[in-house]
Amino acid sequence: MSENIAPNSTSKRRRTIWVWAAASAILLVLFAWVYYFEPIKNLSFPNSDYWNDKATDVIILVPALAAAISGALLTRHFKPSEPPYRIWLIFTLGWWAWVGGEVLGFVYDYFYWFADYPEFTFIDVFWLLGYVFFGLSLYYQFRLIYSYKRGRKSALYFSFIAIGLLLALGLTQLALAAGLGEGYSWAALYLAVIYPVFDLAEGAAALWLFFLFGRGYLGRPWWGLIAFAVADGINIFFWIGGYNWLSDQVYYSLDLFSNVAYVAGYLITALAFLAAHEHIERGITASASSR
Repeated sequence: MSENIAPNSTSKRRRTIWVWAAASAILLVLFAWVYYFEPIKNLSFPNSDYWNDKATDVIILVPALAAAISGALLTRHFKPSEPPYRIWLIFTLGWWAWVGGEVLGFVYDYFYWFADYPEFTFIDVFWLLGYVFFGLSLYYQFRLIYSYKRGRKSALYFSFIAIGLLLALGLTQLALAAGLGEGYSWAALYLAVIYPVFDLAEGAAALWLFFLFGRGYLGRPWWGLIAFAVADGINIFFWIGGYNWLSDQVYYSLDLFSNVAYVAGYLITALAFLAAHEHIERGITASASSR
């Protein structure tokens, strides 16, 4: 009897992953349709454009919550004394911070839909907090993989932060010299540039982990950061005025691609967390059935 338990459990859990993957694909197509064709905006009632935007925001919030919740499920498999626990706990906190940013987006849109956003908002606080958590989790992950002396570990971490801030400073000056970001203060432009710099840095680190882990389950949750690096890089390029250099066709194509990649980042992370969780659960079930 014990010989049949593990295969049946494995098959069931794999079906669960495929069901979630299919649901994710449907959600991604739904988002692209609502975002691009704006079906609610085309209806004749007051503020229909606002409600179309909120429909896309709700669709985004679903995978964002899924990523945070599934990250918590994976973290529960490890004891606080185990090194992976700290890595996945901090990484999951980053996703919860971004969930907070998504929720605050509803609040700010409600009050500022017909006015300009402040240059710095609490949304930015949650985004930046998420980057801090992601960076820390990547740091602890690389500490676990590579053997460095204690002092060198901290020096490397703070060196990367300093390089990122200096790179953002240089790019801000280049953007100003190119006439981008017109109408915004230097601080607001610098903050806007920090986002893609952090995205690209953490996306590159995630790509590095991808090659290190190969197809390993615990290497996949980092993949979502790569999608965000692509999406946010395009969005910030638009924000600082880069769309002026593009034709309408290229602009709308890139805009749709970046927004779909943004949602895909959450979905990839959620599915990877869930796959890792189910993989560990299969091991627990197989171990129990062999006793």
